[in-house]
Amino acid sequence: MISFPKGKKIAILVHHNADIDAIGSATALLFGFRQKNIRATIGVPNSVARQARKLLIYSESKVKINLNLEDYDVIFILDTPVLEQLYPIKIPKGKEIYVIDHHENTRIRGTEEYISPRRKATCEMLLKVLKDNNVRINKKIADLLLAGIVSDTNHFIFGDKITFKIVVELLNYKADLRFVLNLVNNPPKISERFAKLKGSENLEIYRSKNYLIVFSEVQSHEAAVARGLLSLGADVSIVFIEKENELRISARANKRIVSSKNLNLSRDIFSKLREISGGGGGGHDAAGSLNTPEKDKKEEIKKFIFERLEEKLEKLEKV
Repeated sequence: MISFPKGKKIAILVHHNADIDAIGSATALLFGFRQKNIRATIGVPNSVARQARKLLIYSESKVKINLNLEDYDVIFILDTPVLEQLYPIKIPKGKEIYVIDHHENTRIRGTEEYISPRRKATCEMLLKVLKDNNVRINKKIADLLLAGIVSDTNHFIFGDKITFKIVVELLNYKADLRFVLNLVNNPPKISERFAKLKGSENLEIYRSKNYLIVFSEVQSHEAAVARGLLSLGADVSIVFIEKENELRISARANKRIVSSKNLNLSRDIFSKLREISGGGGGGHDAAGSLNTPEKDKKEEIKKFIFERLEEKLEKLEKV
């Protein structure tokens, strides 16, 4: 059980380019702290994803980019499996660390931990944390938690029985599903649409029986491109992007291949890339990501991913 610390200055951290689940859980926790007269600040490395900014407006919450943690006593780290996803925020030694996360192979260790890879969203877990601390779940908290669940389950496609039980509970707390669906609906801007089209142009396509695996390289929006390639017919998509100081990889798999081949992108591939890449990798069964400064290891990383996929799917033939 995660108990709220009393009389201490608290920072709430989420991963870089914070998504809807990260911001939903962070703002819900912030409201919980406020009910108990606990001071807290949300910190985000570098940026908040465009899709999550509507939650900040709805919750009337502010975040501090690249928050300096020296003056904080306690740090809550939400929805973040590896420290690399907090860069350039640095965690000073001697701080109390509380970790709440639903990713596979979470590597961040804390004074207190609530880690559950079986859960589909960190927002699912936050409901229990808030209730354990006797927080009154009002409509705004319920909406924020429901938004994170809708987003991270891809509109309930990856939900399970517990997910739907939690959703019903949030609806009983007056969460408005129609409003939340509009809150998480963010039609892509032209830059994202362009990136998706370019991503489909720069494809390497491989086949294993009835499964299609695609590799692509883009200049932006790698996660959106990876999702978009699944909608075009890929079973697994792996998208690379090179930035000035880092290499980023985003991967997605559809539910069919995850279930039929027992494929878990985090467990089978991305959590094992750390030794090769020098960066932090992780994710879920149907989603994986990696950030590393070792740009020169791109081909080695690609070869590793390819070989791990062949272990699960048998030989991949280029088409």
